[in-house]
Amino acid sequence: ELDMTSITLLPEDKQALIATVNPESATDNYVTWSTSDATVATVENGVVTAVAVGTATITVTTIEGGFTATCAVTVNPRPVTGVTLDKAEATLEVKETVALVATVAPANATNKDVTWTSDNEAVATVANGVVTAVAEGTATITVTTMDGSFTATCVVTVKPISVKGIALDKTALTLKAKQTATLVATITPADAANQNVTWATDNAEVATVENGVVTAVAVGTATI
Repeated sequence: ELDMTSITLLPEDKQALIATVNPESATDNYVTWSTSDATVATVENGVVTAVAVGTATITVTTIEGGFTATCAVTVNPRPVTGVTLDKAEATLEVKETVALVATVAPANATNKDVTWTSDNEAVATVANGVVTAVAEGTATITVTTMDGSFTATCVVTVKPISVKGIALDKTALTLKAKQTATLVATITPADAANQNVTWATDNAEVATVENGVVTAVAVGTATI
């Protein structure tokens, strides 16, 4: 006989079963152990280890006489106790992305599936933890566990696309007095929010500039 006829465990839990052979004075009191489903629960020397959600029957059998006793094992899902994000806040420019990493606790929880939502998809969207900045503003990204509905959030601030650089279509000009030439400035990236530029000359006695139009004044050199 066994000291327990049924047990309930969580995945990775262990439980020792004690087998008693009758009569106690029997000469051969050796037994063997077996499980009806090793994918649910295994047994070794009477120690049951829960493997996965389901049910299994543990059987102990005497070597002499082949007598048996059984214990029904039920393995329930290991519940989620919480979730965290690797970032509590993030700042992006429009069109930039950031990947958020959700950690479900405990690490051996059975159902670690989560869902992602944004409270302002006009500002930022999220898919499988990847946040995409849409427009200037703020949005709160929330991850929710399927088991237990635990949540964690990240506040995303989206800023306009900033200028990363500028180039001119010419790096040198040779002009005669009173001649003009137009310089074209190209801002990168092309979709930067603020495309405004200012123009200046380091020697207005040689050359002036207005809205990219350079006018030669007198002999010499100037840098626009």
